[in-house]
Amino acid sequence: MRQLCKMLLLLSFVGAASCKEDYAGGEPENLTFRLTDSIESEKPVILISDETYKAQFLAEHANEISTNGVPDGWTVSVSKDSGYVAVTAPSASSGADQTFSLQLTAKGENGQTATAQIDFYHATFDDPKGALVLNEGNMTSENGSLLYITPEGYMINNAYKRVNGTELGNVPQDMYRYDGKLYIISQNGNGNATGAEFENDGMLIVADARSLKKNRNFLKEEFSQLDWPTHIAVIDEQHIYIRDNRGVWRLNMEDLSLTFIEGTESAPKAPFAVVGGKVYTYYNRSFNMTGLLEITPGNDRATDISVPFYSLYGITGIAPAENDCLWIMSSKFGGEISMNLYDPSAGNNGTLKRNYISELPSEGSSGRSFAAQGNTIYYASGTAIYRLVFNPDAKTGSKGPQDEMLVDLSYLDDNAAILYNGLGVNPTTGYVYANTLKGVGPFYTTNQIWVFNFSDNVNAPLFKFENYTRFPAGFFFNY
Repeated sequence: MRQLCKMLLLLSFVGAASCKEDYAGGEPENLTFRLTDSIESEKPVILISDETYKAQFLAEHANEISTNGVPDGWTVSVSKDSGYVAVTAPSASSGADQTFSLQLTAKGENGQTATAQIDFYHATFDDPKGALVLNEGNMTSENGSLLYITPEGYMINNAYKRVNGTELGNVPQDMYRYDGKLYIISQNGNGNATGAEFENDGMLIVADARSLKKNRNFLKEEFSQLDWPTHIAVIDEQHIYIRDNRGVWRLNMEDLSLTFIEGTESAPKAPFAVVGGKVYTYYNRSFNMTGLLEITPGNDRATDISVPFYSLYGITGIAPAENDCLWIMSSKFGGEISMNLYDPSAGNNGTLKRNYISELPSEGSSGRSFAAQGNTIYYASGTAIYRLVFNPDAKTGSKGPQDEMLVDLSYLDDNAAILYNGLGVNPTTGYVYANTLKGVGPFYTTNQIWVFNFSDNVNAPLFKFENYTRFPAGFFFNY
């Protein structure tokens, strides 16, 4: 978007040199017109859907104040006597222009004019090039929150609260987009780890993906069977899968019934992978047994896929891959760490395509160990970010690492001491996102969000935002 200066005040006086005797009313009063609001010079005024902003101005000896053409969907009204202009953004469904440059023109005596300009940006939350950042909040004292980073790099803080006037539950850890809606699951809902009651929208929230307006919300008491839910996946309204301390449950939104999925007792605290209309999680059991758990809608029992146990020692994470395949990151006997490509439709007869990587990834409390875009994998070990361009034709026996380290965030910022809850990669832009903290305890409020375009620069972020997060659970994208 064209960057325009909001505080730019263009004064143009027409006919100011006229002789006194040529003006019938005597010498005209000098026109004064300027904005009195403190508006950032490098950024537009960002409005959410249907939100109104009032910009104050000083107008002395102005006979009239007019505006330029207002695009469809936007609303502008000027109150000359009260000294403000009110601008209302379009509704989320209007399809109106996202940006609007408002020009105000004040007219005084004898043809004097003065102009002021303000740029506006209508933010919706479903742009594939944007990113949502989910905050857990402090589990004993804060509710969760949601940040939004626009494609242009503007930050919208507390986006959910700004839209709804209420807050997310305590310790939200996962979010899933389905059919134009966001499903946000919180570990503690309207309580906290010590049992204290919080004022918020509860354990499960369903919101419109474009506007973030709340559609439905459910308090902790409505899902009393759940014990610290952490992750969610949605196939349809009758098949919403939620992982908690016991395993995986199926929620039917029609009657709000919860059905336990047999065989998922060992499902880890990690994101699901949805591939081919099925939901996948995994297990790591004793005696080096590891494998996938496949959940098919219509069957409330998981299918065990041993991927086979002699190939993998411990799975550290899974994610969807192209062509209805799965990425599986794992360790193996002897400390080897690998990224594996697997076709789950082959079941126990399937084979793995494997590349080796250098370091054991940092998983974080949300279990996000890597992020993938196409055949490019990003992971972090400590504060160092690595990239693997997966080669499906690599020989499985070739055990040398095939990845590269891109950057260590602690070298770029002394306060970037801890990478918190893994990386994200936008599937549309390829930008890589990371959260770092100065530390836990009293230091978590000193933090950084990093956005890199590694195809252009590995040593400097495209965007960097400081002190917005509160124990971030992860990054989420619309695609």
